[in-house]
Amino acid sequence: MEKNTMPKEIALMLMSHGNFAKAAIESAELIVGKQTNFDTLSVFTVDNVAHLKQELQERIDALDTQSGIIFLTDILGGTPMNLASHLLTKENILVCCGLNLPLLLDVLMNRDLPFDEMKSLIKNAYQNGLTIRDFNDLQKQEDEDDLL
Repeated sequence: MEKNTMPKEIALMLMSHGNFAKAAIESAELIVGKQTNFDTLSVFTVDNVAHLKQELQERIDALDTQSGIIFLTDILGGTPMNLASHLLTKENILVCCGLNLPLLLDVLMNRDLPFDEMKSLIKNAYQNGLTIRDFNDLQKQEDEDDLL
């Protein structure tokens, strides 16, 4: 019997105010397919922080974190980010804020990478996920199209 040498995928925890994290993974799965080894935690104003810490730990315990775990949270300084940051006591834990769909897609498609490569991938995905366009960009595009 051959031993499985395939690297295990990195666990993923999406955390947000309200149902944003749940909606993000549902949207991502429409694009890249059904995912495993992840969970979400939604935070509402009526939630008790001690209860949230316990719930978060229970959800993490249900994941396979042998290859590490990445927390993607919505905003810096918010309750989801603060809850996740309390867990930075071990190796192979990465907490990132700025959850968005391009970032999530990159993470989902690369969870089999070595953990130490994920930080660079996440930084690049976040930077590349931002594009700002305005009327002048549209005009410029139309002008370039006229040259063809």
